[in-house]
Amino acid sequence: MGDRLNRFSLTDRVAVVTGASDGIGKAIALGLAEAGAHVVVCSRREEKLKEVKAGIEKLGRRSEVFVLDIRKIRDIEGLRDFILERFGKVDILVNNAGFASTKPAWDVTEEEWNLMTDTGFKGLFFCCQIIGSIMREHGYGKIINLSSTFSRSIVPNRAVYAAIKAGISHLTEALALEWAPHGIRVNALGPTAVLTPSRAEILKGDFLKKILNRIPLGRLATPEDLMDAAIYLSSPASDFVTGHTLFVDGGWVAAS
Repeated sequence: MGDRLNRFSLTDRVAVVTGASDGIGKAIALGLAEAGAHVVVCSRREEKLKEVKAGIEKLGRRSEVFVLDIRKIRDIEGLRDFILERFGKVDILVNNAGFASTKPAWDVTEEEWNLMTDTGFKGLFFCCQIIGSIMREHGYGKIINLSSTFSRSIVPNRAVYAAIKAGISHLTEALALEWAPHGIRVNALGPTAVLTPSRAEILKGDFLKKILNRIPLGRLATPEDLMDAAIYLSSPASDFVTGHTLFVDGGWVAAS
């Protein structure tokens, strides 16, 4: 049994997590470190990243901070150079950074459209391409993209966000097909509503009741739920898994 559990170990793997300053990204970064990985944490908020770095180092792992605006290709290229300089390789990339505007489709502005697509789709693709190029050189890697249940089943006022997440799941399949010969596995995580500090004001009252009524297991997702799934998709235990969106949703998609 011990040898089997070792298949989930990430000892001495190098991971990169975007959008790692709080919420899901922070939880995944800490979870990967707990499983043995060294982690480069990235976002635009340096002070928050330093807190995550300190938490990782308390677990006995190495961590580096890289301030990144994922909308800028030059920043992603800088991240690639930083990884090569500090670690010489990368085994795991978690594309968590994103932005959501919750409003009727009639009211979405061009500025909001650009912010959502540039952060959540353009930035994600070029992270896959640029950071994935390091994996290609080594013949192995795990890429995890953050999709959503909204890629398959939606609610009102999330039209653009849902379209981006559907695109992420489809892109995940396409990259998995293209990059399998290079030993790169590409998968996505599709959470339902996740109880994080930034969502606490939204996920309450009648809206919360409506969400819970659509989740057969009767609760919201937690960051830890995503953490555990990310460890699996990052580990050797999932080496024969690629091109999938793993819904961590309490049955939301099945019920829909």
